[in-house]
Amino acid sequence: MTEPDRYSFRRYLDAKRSVDRRARNQRVVDAFRRALERVDEPAELFEIGAGTGAMVDTVLEWTGDTEIRYTAIDVDSALVEAATDNIADRVTGRGHGPTGSDEPVRVDRDRATFEVEFRTGDALAHLSGAEGTYDAVVAQAFLDLTDVRSALEAVATSLRPGGIAYFPITFDGVTAFLPPIDSDLDDRVERRFHRRMDTTEKVGGETGDSEAGRHLLTAIPATGGRVVAAGGSDWVVRPSDGEYEADEAYFLHHIVDTIESALEADGAIDDEQRRAWATTRHEQIEAADLVYLAHQLDVLGRWPASAE
Repeated sequence: MTEPDRYSFRRYLDAKRSVDRRARNQRVVDAFRRALERVDEPAELFEIGAGTGAMVDTVLEWTGDTEIRYTAIDVDSALVEAATDNIADRVTGRGHGPTGSDEPVRVDRDRATFEVEFRTGDALAHLSGAEGTYDAVVAQAFLDLTDVRSALEAVATSLRPGGIAYFPITFDGVTAFLPPIDSDLDDRVERRFHRRMDTTEKVGGETGDSEAGRHLLTAIPATGGRVVAAGGSDWVVRPSDGEYEADEAYFLHHIVDTIESALEADGAIDDEQRRAWATTRHEQIEAADLVYLAHQLDVLGRWPASAE
């Protein structure tokens, strides 16, 4: 039986950086970057669920000519501390680290300053009380953890007129592992895992949404916004020349462990079958034989719908 304590969520977040980078839809990325270039500076950005700061690093790379003030919130204080340390280490010698708690880190780039402040807290609650504050909101791999419609209502409230929201890596209902173990069992694992996502209380007491990506496409107009760009951003993790890229084997172990834990809590699959399924998948990873697919969407929205 897999030991849950063996897999660190922090390491998983760092391990998936290469997976996310490969998956992001370039057309949606380009639309997001163009929209940021048209914002009056400094552009005020807010991130929901900042984790260890992967998206902060990405936006830092994308906005060399734009002055940015970035607020990033995560509910996990340990991740907030890790994200702050990561960005402070990155800017050593060309920026200013925090001088106290909740103090921003400033990166003095050649053409435009980038300032980021990490906070611990409930991001959606913060947005609900931040009417007309932000030019852009970012939420990567987050909306499957909550109710999409209520999250978008908070996002829309917080945006300035014509503001944008970027939702990369939004899960959309397909989890697949190859090669198959048993087609019937594999199908049951996928169905029960997704059902567990849809029925377990998570962020803010809401249940998750295993089809959050497609629901975004109708929820944005329903909350007064407009879909500016959308496209697939599937995770595809596979071995090449007998090994996985970067730390992606660890990423896969964590995914399998997460699914097994969800199935154990769900109880619909026999314990022996569940353990055997997970053991085989871990062995396939160790042998660099496993291929993992997850279907996701990247979506960019603007509020109100009539804004240019």
